[in-house]
Amino acid sequence: MKKAGIPQFDYDSFKQSYDSNIDLQNLVQFDPDGVTVGIDSMDKVDAPADKKGDSVGTMAKRATDLSDL
Repeated sequence: MKKAGIPQFDYDSFKQSYDSNIDLQNLVQFDPDGVTVGIDSMDKVDAPADKKGDSVGTMAKRATDLSDL
């Protein structure tokens, strides 16, 4: 995992992160036996706000706009 650039956790370092991060506490259950991802935990994650509306539609219009050729 070191080569992948993903942080490694042991019990103590994960516990410290878990105790200090309320978002992590909402996503997983953590006890000495291990970590359990909540079944509905992804429902609790806020989706990024779409600021421009239909971004796929906008990209498709730009891709097919031949007026400037």
